[in-house]
Amino acid sequence: MGPCTLIQGALPTILKETSQQFYNETIECVRRNAEKSYTILSKVPGLNPIMPAGAMYMIVGIDMDRFGEFKSDLEFVKRMVSEQSVFCLPGTCFNYPDFMRIVLTVPEEQIQEACERIADFCSQHYAYYENAN
Repeated sequence: MGPCTLIQGALPTILKETSQQFYNETIECVRRNAEKSYTILSKVPGLNPIMPAGAMYMIVGIDMDRFGEFKSDLEFVKRMVSEQSVFCLPGTCFNYPDFMRIVLTVPEEQIQEACERIADFCSQHYAYYENAN
């Protein structure tokens, strides 16, 4: 018996015995994290977060012209991982170049720190038009 069979066998019990309170708390956590992420990232020059409507992740637009040292969202995200230890998925993975996706299901303290690190990364690499070539 493989792991998929075990999970499938457990699903009816999990769905039947999980309290509504668990679902309510999970939805509330994701909502708070979405609001916090949106509030922080919408103030970051060069980023355009899109408030999700019920999703467990947020899509964030990257004005790649303002981050000219990066050739793509993939390169942008790779550097952010190496410099700030924040992992986001590049939009290219979903056929949305110049975007990244952040997960909202982490503890609130972690989403706060991750968004602050994203903001730090962007402030270090953002190029104002008068200084950019």
